[in-house]
Amino acid sequence: MTTEYRNLTEDDYEQAAKLEQRAFYNKVDPTYAERMKDIFRPEWTVGAFVDGRLVADTRTIPHVRWMHGGQTAFGGIGPVTCEAAFRRQGHVARLLTLALEQMRERGQWLAGLHTPHDGLYQRFGWERAEHKKRYKFKPQNFRLRSRGPRGRTAPLTPDDWQRMNAVYEAAYRPLNGAFERSELWWRESIMNTWDAGGRVPTDAVLWIDEQGRDRGYVVYLDRALASLDGGWTPHQIWIRDFCALDGDAYRALWEHMLTHDLADSITVEMHPDDRFRDLAENPFDVTVTVDEGAMYRIVDIERAIGERPYVGHRPASVTIAIEDRTLDWNTGAWRIEGGEAGMRAEKTDADPDFEMSINMLAPLFSGYTTPRVLANNGFIRVHREESLADLTELFTVADSPYCPDFY
Repeated sequence: MTTEYRNLTEDDYEQAAKLEQRAFYNKVDPTYAERMKDIFRPEWTVGAFVDGRLVADTRTIPHVRWMHGGQTAFGGIGPVTCEAAFRRQGHVARLLTLALEQMRERGQWLAGLHTPHDGLYQRFGWERAEHKKRYKFKPQNFRLRSRGPRGRTAPLTPDDWQRMNAVYEAAYRPLNGAFERSELWWRESIMNTWDAGGRVPTDAVLWIDEQGRDRGYVVYLDRALASLDGGWTPHQIWIRDFCALDGDAYRALWEHMLTHDLADSITVEMHPDDRFRDLAENPFDVTVTVDEGAMYRIVDIERAIGERPYVGHRPASVTIAIEDRTLDWNTGAWRIEGGEAGMRAEKTDADPDFEMSINMLAPLFSGYTTPRVLANNGFIRVHREESLADLTELFTVADSPYCPDFY
């Protein structure tokens, strides 16, 4: 039995399509392999081949992550697949390491993924670094506290992606965590989505104010649920993307969604600082849960820190000893500085102010948590208590991390 780890080629798409559909219990789509060729370049995927057969693969989709006006090249990992008979044999570990090595070669200094299996990915340096709010409510008797302004909605098609993208960039580029979206991403991931194991189109509307300006949009999917008694089929509205440039657009788009009053429920995931529940006449009509966002992983400390915008209020610097069991170039003591010229990190022989694993640098980088919280919970070893103020200043953010895209 021979095992080979390598990037896919054009000849491997058929195997990859079958593997990925089986691994996630999706509907078998005979056209998926051809669609993969149109969407994914073969070198984005690394595979484990046993006796020439693909048994596991890991794909890294290139993105650009925005943060307070700056941007960082980002590797979005997904899917990570492995046939059941070949699990727990080290294939996924090798593919994840290979993917990270290739990300560094391509200049992608930060990586992320969505998973319910934190323990697996924590072993390779990932850590939760985002979260979001999820709202669910019944629209039939839902009332907003006040009405929105005059304006109008217009239906959208995939060919209108540029109008949506202009609103999206105006809203999210100054914030912390959203991706730059290409035409392909709009068409394949926003205006179409995966639901119940298959690809389905979404609905979308634009809100235009009285001055004729595009000020917001909402993209959503009507999910037909199984009827338990054979009668009326209940429906659930899932909002895929909600974006408003001001309060008028925000309220107007919600008024539009409330016209879907035949739906059994409306569900949406929003920015963690969103206050939709407070717009309800009865806030208890809205069920609110805190959902996990992506796990992050620093691929290259020097370059990731060097591209991170500095939003602290004064110059600050600390020395951190980092342990990285997967990528040895990150292991060592790092002097991290921030000020008017931005941020930088360089290796040093100085005694560290702190010790931590590479995992804990990710939620600090994104602003998901604070150094004090990590220290109080034993994730950071503090050698100089007085340096906590500088570490906090270095990784200050102006906005909670949030990405509206799943990858």
